[in-house]
This record gives sequence, structure tokens and C-alpha cells, in this order.
Amino acid sequence: MQHITLVTNQLRLAIELSQAFNDQQYFVDTIDDPTQVETLMQRKQSVGLLWDLTAFPFAEYQSVLSDVRHHYQVPILSLANSTEAATAIFQTGLDDYVPAPWPAAELIARFEQKHRLYQRLKESQAPQSPTKDRLQFADVVIDRQKYKAFRNDQDLGLTPKELKLLLYLIEHAPQVLSRTQLLAGVWGDRYDISETSRMVDIHISHLRDKIEADPKHPDYIQTVRGFGYHFVTDDPQPKD
Repeated sequence: MQHITLVTNQLRLAIELSQAFNDQQYFVDTIDDPTQVETLMQRKQSVGLLWDLTAFPFAEYQSVLSDVRHHYQVPILSLANSTEAATAIFQTGLDDYVPAPWPAAELIARFEQKHRLYQRLKESQAPQSPTKDRLQFADVVIDRQKYKAFRNDQDLGLTPKELKLLLYLIEHAPQVLSRTQLLAGVWGDRYDISETSRMVDIHISHLRDKIEADPKHPDYIQTVRGFGYHFVTDDPQPKD
């Protein structure tokens, strides 16, 4: 499930929206400390923000909302009991202003419409994968046509799945990817969710053994404790 952050101190509202969004395959993370919003959004990789202005008024938290808007290209919907601050809300760059009583079905429709727009924007801004058949980082060369990886012209012996995993990490660098994201991107729907950590960790370990100078202290495939992995190096370049 994708995560949405809800900022409120109203338990009833949190329960109602959590249930409604959960039915649409979203998990609502509720927080009642506005100063910790960005920390939560980063940790949960939130795809949207719902802000209850009746609990935390715009005038008092405008700087927090401005910071979130600056750092996140996701839908930000403000929930209010009047249209008093609507102009300032939109000038700050928030995406929508929804007066009470906030019917769940309408909120979901508004959120998903804006979520689709942001997805299209991200897709249009995403860098294109190199068109060259060969890709190099440090002294490792990946031959896409042969579907092999080499160091000093010696085949590193990567399995097709290991090479697919390596390419997926490179193509999403420097983004930190959770084990679930890696499973979805590399294995698709052909995996047992109960084996999530084990399957990814085993393949990462084998991959490190083959491409890292010191697998226990990797230079390229690094662990983000409690979350997942990311690829770290200078930008891999197409090789002539």
C-alpha cells in the first residue's frame, strides 16, 4: 500500500479517513505533531498529505506547510471549516482547499485526481535510461545486449536476476528502495510476501560478493538500516 500522511488531533476523523482510504489501497499515517511531518513523510515515503486546519491553523503553521511544499511533489489537501484562508492556501502552493464536512468519497476523488497529475509530472521529468548497449561504473561494465557484467573483460558471473537487480538499483539511484519496492520492480508479482526480506537480502549479498572489492564494506550497494538499499557512485555512464 502507498502511504498518506494525515495531520490532525481528531481521533474520529483519523479513524474515518483511515478506513476510507484503506479501502482504496492507501495506508493513512496520522500525526498530531506538525513539526514532525516531514520526518514521517520521508520515513513512510508518503505520496500525499492531508492537513486538518481546524486542529492546526494555517496562520500558525504556514512555514511548515511551505517547507513541505518545497520538498515534496505530492498532493497536499487542506481540510478547513470555512473558506477564510483559501487565497493564502493556494498562494502557498497547496493543491486543494476542502471545507467541512469533508466527505471521504470526495476527498479520495480529489486526492487521486491530483495524485495522477503528479505521477504524470514525475514521469515526464524522469531521466531517460541510457540508450547505449554498454553501461559503466568504476571498473564494472554492463553489456545490456549480452546481459552480462564484466571487470577487466572478465565475466563477473551475475545471474539474470542479479543483473536485473543491479540495473534496477542503478536506474533508481540515489533513491533508497525498500525490499518491497525491489521485489515489485525486479520480481514483479512472482514472490511470496512472507519471504520479502530473505529473498532480497540473499540476492544483494550474492551481488556484493561479485561486484564489491570488500562485500562486508560495500562501496556501491549500501544498506539503509531499517529500510532497504541504494546504489551509490558517480553517475553511471553509457560506454561507447
